[in-house]
Amino acid sequence: MARPVSGSVRVTTGTVDWSGGVDSGINPLISSPINPNGLPPNKLPWLINATVRDGGISPRPGMQYLCALPIVAAFQDAYMYEPDLNFPYLMAQVGGRTFQIRVDTDNSVIEQTISGDANPATIPQNWMTQGEQFLVIQDGQSEPLVWFDTATQGAHLRRISAMGGAAPYLPAGQPMDYYMGRIWIANGREYIAGDIVGNPGAHSSGTAAFAYRDSILHMTENVFINGGGQFIVPTLSGNIRALKHCANLNTALGEGLLFPFTRNTVYSVNVPVTRADWGALKEPLQRVAQITFGAVSDRAIVAINGDLYYQSVDGVRSFSQAVRNFEQPGQLPISQEEQRAVQLNDRALLRYATGIEFNNRLLQSCLPYETPVGVAHRGLMPLNFDLQGNIQGKLPPAWEGIWEGLAFLKLLKGDFGGRQRAFAFVWSEIHQRIEIWELTDYLLEDVGADGNNRITWIIETPSYDWGKPFTLKQLDTISLWVDKLYGKVEFTVDYRCGESPCWQQWTYWTECASRNSCEDINPPTPCDYPDFSYKQQYRAPMVLPKAPAECDTTNGRPTDIGFSFQFRIRIKGLCRLRGLLAHAMEREQAVYEGLRCPDDSFSGFSPRGNIAPLGSGYIIIQGPPGQQGQQGPQGNPGVCPPCQPLPLYFGPDPNPNGIVSATIKSFYKDTITGQLWIKVADDGGNTGWI
Repeated sequence: MARPVSGSVRVTTGTVDWSGGVDSGINPLISSPINPNGLPPNKLPWLINATVRDGGISPRPGMQYLCALPIVAAFQDAYMYEPDLNFPYLMAQVGGRTFQIRVDTDNSVIEQTISGDANPATIPQNWMTQGEQFLVIQDGQSEPLVWFDTATQGAHLRRISAMGGAAPYLPAGQPMDYYMGRIWIANGREYIAGDIVGNPGAHSSGTAAFAYRDSILHMTENVFINGGGQFIVPTLSGNIRALKHCANLNTALGEGLLFPFTRNTVYSVNVPVTRADWGALKEPLQRVAQITFGAVSDRAIVAINGDLYYQSVDGVRSFSQAVRNFEQPGQLPISQEEQRAVQLNDRALLRYATGIEFNNRLLQSCLPYETPVGVAHRGLMPLNFDLQGNIQGKLPPAWEGIWEGLAFLKLLKGDFGGRQRAFAFVWSEIHQRIEIWELTDYLLEDVGADGNNRITWIIETPSYDWGKPFTLKQLDTISLWVDKLYGKVEFTVDYRCGESPCWQQWTYWTECASRNSCEDINPPTPCDYPDFSYKQQYRAPMVLPKAPAECDTTNGRPTDIGFSFQFRIRIKGLCRLRGLLAHAMEREQAVYEGLRCPDDSFSGFSPRGNIAPLGSGYIIIQGPPGQQGQQGPQGNPGVCPPCQPLPLYFGPDPNPNGIVSATIKSFYKDTITGQLWIKVADDGGNTGWI
């Protein structure tokens, strides 16, 4: 059996910084001179419901339940509507009906559907965009709906033909974008633009009641473009999934770029700024901006500075990075680090993917699945941009695994007087309804409809080899440094050896840090009012008991002996992991340890004596004259002995007249005891191990 190296001491390794985030796309063995492409020391193979924003590991911010919709029907779309002079609020299309959710005031839900004129209830997806104060709602086949909320006209939902002004109006369509003063609409492979926004005293198709800003709802100027008609993308590109724009600092040309996204290709279109330029346009300058890997969903395209982040069939991509690496080989997404989640995405459902930028993070949905109200997502993939905010030197952003806990239908955000707020429409499996939750940047736990819940978060560490990947080791213990401990916190730790797919249970314990005087061991009765809040606590170090060992029959050694070890830490509650130290003992590896059992057909061995059966359960080898034979317990025919030592016995041949001829079938070197076992068979076909 493996033995401690003479005079050896415990070897120690560990980490105190995980600011690099997650990388599940490479081998989890930590990098070293022998393994230069391994996992960097400041990264983790996986995280669930956690963040590495400050270098340590903490639970994600809490989420808070706000309200629920009064109907259970197909969730078609939602939008953050921004009035001219008030805080924004949510608008949603569910089952063909229109709802207003007042997240700006009391979280009330008000149905605004036109009486007797609801849209079809079973269309799975709708599209919305806001231009000026007008929210245009499309389902691809019905006459567009328009919602507006102004100080002079009030809040109303109307069909576009009831808005007044000159016909024609914007047609039925699907993806839309408001850019350069025009609403752009796509349908299939075609896309078209409405009139430019007007102003008092200028030629406009709008009305004085809306200060001519409602001209964007009309299409009287489209005849100027080479006699009218739509722009179109090639057939092989597929239908247009989205129309989006990003910031453009180069205004020397007097035009901006609109990007029609198909699933296979991304195009760019020069958009004239003025009505005169639009009328003089002879040819729409449509170019191929990216030849492969377009966008799968308009809801998941997020504009951040001058870049567009979007989901493609193989993960999350950055448009500017693709352009920057145009001449480089390969077409890689920027989400290889999130491969563990991305590879499980159902591609047939990716057209409902959703994403936002909130609290300096990109949040992109993952793991879509069908629900009674449409496609929801089991998790969000957070990309932390905080690493780029250091003036001394910018680092690349870091992925942070996945955040889970809700079934996300769509993500939205808004600006409330300079404060960013983010919201999610979710499907509640427990209550069987569509709910609206707020994604916060300050809550320490989730606040649901049924009360508060501590966040459960999971850390998978790199696989540590103590800088000696070829030295056998016996796992001893690990030490955890924890601070910001608040309330009740439960710890569960597992480990596994090398690349084993199976985790071994290690230990479980609980730490408590009173949050206020009412949570003391012996609180005053009655509890002080108001209660006295306590500060967060720390625990450093917390040393685990020696790792328990089980017999690994596959590898023929205990589970606490190996070349490298990985740890999984499950925490329920609030704290921050600041450091981890892992301790092990070096072990000697026996010569030929790990020798494989040859097949029965192996014939590179020949007997050096007669072989004969001896009673039930035994085999005897007759040695040369004058020497004693060897006998031992018979194993299961064709099965190598287990990893527990099985001794051999020596004695004289008690049955010299029962000798029969036999052949050796195979041999096996026991990896624990070093004993040699031989499989034999007699003329009668009986086999056994000796």
